[in-house]
Amino acid sequence: MSNMDVEALQTIDGISASPGIAIGELVPLDNTRRKVLPKEITSADCELHKQAFVKARTTLVSELDEMLGYLDSTSRSIIETQKQIALDLEIERKVVDVIENKLMSGDYAVYHTFCEFIERLKESGSELFQQRIVDLENLRDRFIDHMCKEDNEIKLKKGDILVAKDLSPTELVSYHESGLSGIVMERGGVTSHAALIAQSLQIPCVVNAPNALRKSKKGTAILDGREGKLILNPDDEALDYYKKKLKKLKRSQKRLLKNLSEPNKTKSNTSFNLAANIEFESELGNLKKYNAEQIGLLRTEGLLFQNKISNEEQTSFYESVLKSVKGEVTVRLFDVGGDKIDSRIAEEANPFLGWRGIRMLLDEKTLLRNQLKALLTCSGFHKGRLKILVPMISMLEEVIQFKTLLEQVRSELEDEGIETDADLKIGVMIEVPSAALMAEEIAKEVDFMSIGTNDLTQYTLAVDRGNEKICGLYQQQHPALWKLIKVVVDAGESTNTEVTVCGELAGDVLGACGLYGLGVRNLSMITASIPKVKEELISHIDKDFGELAQYFLNANTTEEIKAKFEEWRLH
Repeated sequence: MSNMDVEALQTIDGISASPGIAIGELVPLDNTRRKVLPKEITSADCELHKQAFVKARTTLVSELDEMLGYLDSTSRSIIETQKQIALDLEIERKVVDVIENKLMSGDYAVYHTFCEFIERLKESGSELFQQRIVDLENLRDRFIDHMCKEDNEIKLKKGDILVAKDLSPTELVSYHESGLSGIVMERGGVTSHAALIAQSLQIPCVVNAPNALRKSKKGTAILDGREGKLILNPDDEALDYYKKKLKKLKRSQKRLLKNLSEPNKTKSNTSFNLAANIEFESELGNLKKYNAEQIGLLRTEGLLFQNKISNEEQTSFYESVLKSVKGEVTVRLFDVGGDKIDSRIAEEANPFLGWRGIRMLLDEKTLLRNQLKALLTCSGFHKGRLKILVPMISMLEEVIQFKTLLEQVRSELEDEGIETDADLKIGVMIEVPSAALMAEEIAKEVDFMSIGTNDLTQYTLAVDRGNEKICGLYQQQHPALWKLIKVVVDAGESTNTEVTVCGELAGDVLGACGLYGLGVRNLSMITASIPKVKEELISHIDKDFGELAQYFLNANTTEEIKAKFEEWRLH
């Protein structure tokens, strides 16, 4: 079947958020959000409504815990965050306040409380926060369902393809458990939570498909996740064509897993490292599954969400992670701000350009000192294995201020008789253009640099990656990005400083090949991406990667880069 044949079919077009093919029955889901009307109660009823809230929360958390049992790192971190929101003491306090002092029913108290939080996010003006609103709305509705003993969820059967306006992570995981084989959403971008979970669960997913719900009718459909197309009522020729493609895809996935036992070497016998990005202890199980012996990015914001910020709690967490792997563990300091909600962050007009990363840490010195104290203490027990990564560096002065504070904390610990790793490696995130352009000067002050391609893309192209109106402009493979990354790699070579890439570009096959061609030998990614990246890297010689990267540097558009990569893979 040619492309022209596909164009002749009735299709719904969107943006590819997760590749793959699904063939099944189409199920439209009009998940318009519910409203709960105010309902007065008497003082005598307060206790019953508070108990209903606690019971609903217990059931909801139990559901989320069950989901955590089989999800991979990215999905777990999202569900863990939802769990922390459900258990948030501030939410409980407000719900109880509405029940006791305003004498309103429990379901309305939950609705009112969540709506207040949602309104705050809406007022922030951030498009990325709009995606978090979907999560909060779903949590609110599931809470109320449990309180009212209602279950409005549709029942899917194995193989169904779902079309909806949008979905929260918990909805998606729940439908996945029912056998969902593909999903199309009218809203959302490729970095929305639902899209990220679809990628992790390897569910074909298309987002930003206008009027998909209105156009969809029950019947057989084909979802081509890679092309961003939903084919309605396909004829026999189309069905036969895609069934063959699906079989080929499944054989390929089996082969990818088999490659994990092979050495991490290209056909030129050059070694490379593939490490994992994780955040929670529950994700550690996947490291062995995907043969990841290092953690290239350990996010620590989850400790803040769980309010585990005492020295003892942090030390215990870092110890647990270090004991779970044989290799190095790179810990990124608290990177709060932008899309990460925390009570310390006041409302800002431009949160991504505001008080976040090292900017916030240098002001919140008690928070930073506690984290450094815990990390330095652990470094003494695991010499040579722990590395510290500083987020959101935009100027050299921040690096110097940080290092001064680090040495103060180290000196205090040594005065207390606590041994630390004298050779503890300190690195910085290169995720804004100023840091990339100043990489050589910054490299002289640190032991390693880690390029965060998600934020680097956002800041270089001036595109809010959560804004669905302009998500087509968020292009991690854009020529400008390759030129900036080259500057950082050159700075690393000239100063003999290790360069790692830990953004989504590292877990993208095209991205990994281009990065290797530029000279990057350390890539860190979600564990589910390791098999496909490894297969590509072990299948070529170094010279081929170098020529590919050179083409990327000279290209004018992202489309040119994509076309070249497809041609390159065929040879």
